[in-house]
Amino acid sequence: MSATRYTLLLAALLLALGTYNPVQAQTQPRYGIGLQMMGTTVDDNIGPGLRFRSLGIGAGLTGYIFQGQDDAAYAFDPQASLVVTLPGPGTQRLYVLGGGGAYVPFGNLDSNVSGGPTLHFGIGKVWLLNESSFFLEFDPALFIGEEETDVILPLRVGVIF
Repeated sequence: MSATRYTLLLAALLLALGTYNPVQAQTQPRYGIGLQMMGTTVDDNIGPGLRFRSLGIGAGLTGYIFQGQDDAAYAFDPQASLVVTLPGPGTQRLYVLGGGGAYVPFGNLDSNVSGGPTLHFGIGKVWLLNESSFFLEFDPALFIGEEETDVILPLRVGVIF
């Protein structure tokens, strides 16, 4: 290439970078708490739970309690996620999230399932309030077991402070 082509390429690159809008992000980390209803084919159960989050990291605790106290089982499910908020007007936004985590069941389990890794990809909606945000999300995950892959289906609602 000649020097003129290099100059034109450099000028086009600088012009493109000059018109690019900077990404705006929050400066302080935010924390959230929510409720979740989680169904799973890992041990064929459904139950309510709590979800805690900060940045792209969260952890949940679910109690499979609908079969009574004697047959109750529980699950701990930490996750690390990449969250991308889609642009839009107003005070509501859709977002997509995906990442990895773990599913660790304990208590009175019907099967010999031990914990294992998960991969998740979901969608959510957030509503901006005065000092906080309200969120609703569906974030299905694949549990990668030793002999088979199972599905985890959480539905979550909560507040981010």
